[in-house]
Amino acid sequence: MRIREITNEYITFDDGSIMTYDHVPDCCECNYADFSYIREEPGIYTFDFDKDLTFEPVDGSGFRFGSGNFMVFVPCYSDQNGYYSSDVDIYFRGEPVLMLDCEMIIS
Repeated sequence: MRIREITNEYITFDDGSIMTYDHVPDCCECNYADFSYIREEPGIYTFDFDKDLTFEPVDGSGFRFGSGNFMVFVPCYSDQNGYYSSDVDIYFRGEPVLMLDCEMIIS
């Protein structure tokens, strides 16, 4: 399967699969996976991913997904004042695949 579209909120594949994220805020934080980061990754739109993607957390900074030797890093951020949670959940085909902590951006 190949990537069809990358937005700030999700990645869609040509087989109809969707990768997205979710976070239930405590109050004043904005936690997100920065999918737009990979838009210019060489080969991102032409690589044939396996139907069953591999997902790996990257401690405190995001996650990687891919097939075989082609793994793509997606950074995750938590924009807040330092008093709230920094977690984000990654979903693929509507199922949770990772629960991880984001890199904190203190504003």
